[in-house]
Amino acid sequence: MYYSKFNRLSNRDMDKINLTLIGGYGGMGRVFTRFFKANGCSVTIAGPTEKKGKAVAEEFGVTYLKDNVKACENADVVVVTVPIRFTNEVIKEVAPHVKPGALLMDLTSVKQEPVELMKKHSQNGVEVVGCHPVFGPRVGGVEGQVFVLTPTEKGRWFDWLKKILEDNKAKIVESTPKEHDHAMAIVQGLTHYTYISLGKTFRELGFNVKESRKFSSPIYDLMLDMIGRIVGQDPSLYAEIQMSNPEIPKIHAEFLKSAKELAETVKEKDEKAFINVMTASAKHFGDTESAMGRSDKAINALVYELKKLNALVGKKVCVKHIYSGVMHYGEVKEVEPENLVIADGGVERKLKLSNIRLTSRSETKEYRREKYGVSARDYSILTPASADAEFISKLIERLFDVFQVEVKDVYAGDKIPEGMQSICLGVTQFRDNLKQSDESLTSFFNKVGWSLR
Repeated sequence: MYYSKFNRLSNRDMDKINLTLIGGYGGMGRVFTRFFKANGCSVTIAGPTEKKGKAVAEEFGVTYLKDNVKACENADVVVVTVPIRFTNEVIKEVAPHVKPGALLMDLTSVKQEPVELMKKHSQNGVEVVGCHPVFGPRVGGVEGQVFVLTPTEKGRWFDWLKKILEDNKAKIVESTPKEHDHAMAIVQGLTHYTYISLGKTFRELGFNVKESRKFSSPIYDLMLDMIGRIVGQDPSLYAEIQMSNPEIPKIHAEFLKSAKELAETVKEKDEKAFINVMTASAKHFGDTESAMGRSDKAINALVYELKKLNALVGKKVCVKHIYSGVMHYGEVKEVEPENLVIADGGVERKLKLSNIRLTSRSETKEYRREKYGVSARDYSILTPASADAEFISKLIERLFDVFQVEVKDVYAGDKIPEGMQSICLGVTQFRDNLKQSDESLTSFFNKVGWSLR
């Protein structure tokens, strides 16, 4: 029985699973190297580019092998994650060497031919699952992301893969390779095609995109960002997506036909025909109300952080560059439509709003601890004996600009008035704010009637 080793496959068994990613050092390869390693698998990455492979292996603490075949021979799971143009060739190379009882899967955005090749070239007893993560490497993680799975059979490995994705809060869609490719011809093919065409139109018109933002509506801003997101990424990848799916040319032809007909309607100033087109399109679209609600949320998100930052002018914040990971902490001096100006130690920095995010409270604390250092001081306070010392420590940590607070001692013996207790709090404070922090704490204790001893 091929699957006897995995009859009771569960999360507890994951440390026994040897997983090989063919091409695990590319954009998506890195995402899934990190993902499978974080979920307990023993990961090997493989591919011909030795310098990149070794660098990624060292970064994530995994094994690198240059030889694809050798890397997959003893693997329980083999994942092909290479550029689309190499996928079929790599499948033919490695599939015959995947051991019976193992899983062979791919992560490409086309499914019919890769799945057929995995079935054709693998040994009996190898489970084959087509997998398409419908997102790019900039997303970074799987939470909330869509995965289309096209299994040739729903065996134990399919259950394992589905569970590990669901445990990480991914959205699973089960499909057939043919259904997947037809849907992706529109979801990816038509969407990318229209955005790239718009970008090309701007260029042909000599249109100044940056200047046009002065006149923009929220919807136009969103559209520009989506165009920029597409045309600013790897053109080879997008060319492969357009040219590898056999369904896409038919979709292009229908789109161009519809666009030409609508252009003729406008040219002829046929308002009735134009209205009929929009009305029929809305009817076919279905729930336009929900679409408006979701787009309203996207529009509101554009201004939410701007409003939040405006309310913080004169206060200190910590922000993180969403691509480089570099963090900055300082006083908000000014919030411009596209930039944040913060001052740290007398040095002003102008940061592009689209490239930064406000950090969480815990991220900010850790960054300040590393940058400025911390200093510990004990505060002994007299409180009613009924007061909860742990609650007080958590309250102070929440209300004040300190790194952490711990209860070091609670005493109700000699020299402590009846009905009272002495609580010793160890307060770890940031060195860049020692004086202000001490003054704030002392003032608070006095105002609530907790005498300092």
